[in-house]
Amino acid sequence: MLLPLSAVLLLLLFPAASVAAGQEKGAAPERAGQPAVDFDPVRGDDNTADWDTPWGPLSQYDRNLLINVRWANLWEGPTSEQMAQRSTNPKVKAVAEQLSKEHHVLDVMVAETVAKLGVPLPDSPTPLQQSWIDEILGKSGSAADDAWSNITREAHGSIFMSIAQVRTATQNDLMREFAQIANEYVLRHMTLLESTGLVRASSLYVGSTDGAPHQIMPSWRELVLGIALACLVVVLTFLAVRMGARYEPRTAAE
Repeated sequence: MLLPLSAVLLLLLFPAASVAAGQEKGAAPERAGQPAVDFDPVRGDDNTADWDTPWGPLSQYDRNLLINVRWANLWEGPTSEQMAQRSTNPKVKAVAEQLSKEHHVLDVMVAETVAKLGVPLPDSPTPLQQSWIDEILGKSGSAADDAWSNITREAHGSIFMSIAQVRTATQNDLMREFAQIANEYVLRHMTLLESTGLVRASSLYVGSTDGAPHQIMPSWRELVLGIALACLVVVLTFLAVRMGARYEPRTAAE
């Protein structure tokens, strides 16, 4: 009974691994010259199948990284440009101007990469991102500086996690190169935003992804449940070994 129970617990612990093992791999179906995807306007690409490309398999996480970087460019670039023009804080103006220019460069990189891979991209921010734009540009003076610095820093922290996942695990050469460069840009942007002196500790926390672009980080509830189940597996295994040793037949004395 112990082995089946352990197997069930391990499946609960690592659902993503069990799903990934069962994913279909194949070429992306063509439709009007472009691969078809189950593209959700908020969550991104919901299709779990890998695509065959000349540069290696293109996973759901790979495609969603391109989609998320595009989403980030759509709101962070224009909003940073507005802040560079409106802010009277020298640090905020300088950082906002640099972010505005570099998000344009990132957008060109995304366009060049998807031109080869055929991944459809969004053309407008998500509803959540639009609410951030409205919040930032709806303020003025130091309140706008504060809102822009903290919201933008938190958003960069979220996508930084997705970039790290793809850079670590992708089997696609183009995506590995893209993630490497994107990682350098986003890391630099986080450092620049923190240099304004306005970023609060709460903005360093990667929170819930409800209503936000696709993100692979587990929630705190899932993390605690996973640790608890892992401990349970260890305890049950230990008890099984102890019980097996207790009832091991002893050799009769000669």
